[in-house]
Amino acid sequence: MKNPFSLSRRLALCASYVAQDSRLADIGTDHAYLPIALCLDNKILSAVACDIAQGPLGRAKENILRYELADKIETRLSDGLQNVKKDEIDTVVIAGMGGELIAKILSECPYIKDKSLSLILQPMTRCEKLILWLYENGFAIQHQSAVTEDGKHYTVMLVRYTGEVKTPSPLSLYLGKLSKEHDEEKTFLEHTLNRLKKQAIGDDLARIAARQLEEYLYEN
Repeated sequence: MKNPFSLSRRLALCASYVAQDSRLADIGTDHAYLPIALCLDNKILSAVACDIAQGPLGRAKENILRYELADKIETRLSDGLQNVKKDEIDTVVIAGMGGELIAKILSECPYIKDKSLSLILQPMTRCEKLILWLYENGFAIQHQSAVTEDGKHYTVMLVRYTGEVKTPSPLSLYLGKLSKEHDEEKTFLEHTLNRLKKQAIGDDLARIAARQLEEYLYEN
């Protein structure tokens, strides 16, 4: 079946990081738009669409049935990855949540430090908290990009476990793998800089990060 709808730019960026023939866990699936689109594009073999509440799962199930994808997408009540088994999946998407909550979900999953797993993460807030957790727990950001949609700025990262623990600099917590050479990434970083400047009063880490990020963005 041809894909009859377009994902939001935020979810489309998440989808772009999903490898061909993946087996997906979509955490916080809501309407299940992402796994449905990926199935209709013949990009994934299967998906477990998870949510912590029955309401979103009901909406997801209705959409899955509408597109006749019940044989490929299973809905499941799950707090994070707690009800998802490692042998069911090779890719995890966690999108539309705060960075601290994403870090909590990852920390509570017993098999998350598996080098064969691809993690596609899209924090809505506190991205630096998620990046700090990733670096301190042996994960590496392999790719990262950003998009702007309806005046809001989003970043998505592809992450894998390497076992190499890093102590990030203040700048790297906010920069990640983003680059000022790409327009939408620079826009995201400028938005981050404005936020940091507001936090800088009474916050030494924010003040240092703001200075370093400003130097990166505007000094040759």
